[in-house]
Amino acid sequence: MDEQDFPKQDPQQNNPYTGAPGFSPYPEEPRKLKHSGPGIASFVIAMVTIVGYIVSFIVAAVLIGQEVHVTITLADRGGEGFLFLGLSVLALAALNLIGLVVGIIGLALRGRRKVFGIIGTIINGLILLMFVLLIVVVLADVGALS
Repeated sequence: MDEQDFPKQDPQQNNPYTGAPGFSPYPEEPRKLKHSGPGIASFVIAMVTIVGYIVSFIVAAVLIGQEVHVTITLADRGGEGFLFLGLSVLALAALNLIGLVVGIIGLALRGRRKVFGIIGTIINGLILLMFVLLIVVVLADVGALS
């Protein structure tokens, strides 16, 4: 065998440290993506509204429970609890709508993790869906939809 039988190779071609474009002699770690700020905000809004719903139902139950007599009739002052519950549920539903929009914005960001955005969007969307279904059921029971 002669030297002519082997293909000629450029010594620079096999050298990994030649500075080829896009090549680094050091091992490159994959970039760790940051969580999206709007996604985190959406998740936090969802958690705050869940706690808000629980607290508002407890407070309304305490306010209404003080006015309920043994015969299950409401006294004249029983409307305060219902008013508080209605206003707090409306305010929390508006906050859920904001959380849903912020979660969708968090999902639309590129180059960011989307875990909190997905969770926040799902929770806020489910709560809003339950709120809308509650309104539909109440309206159907009253007979306004027929």
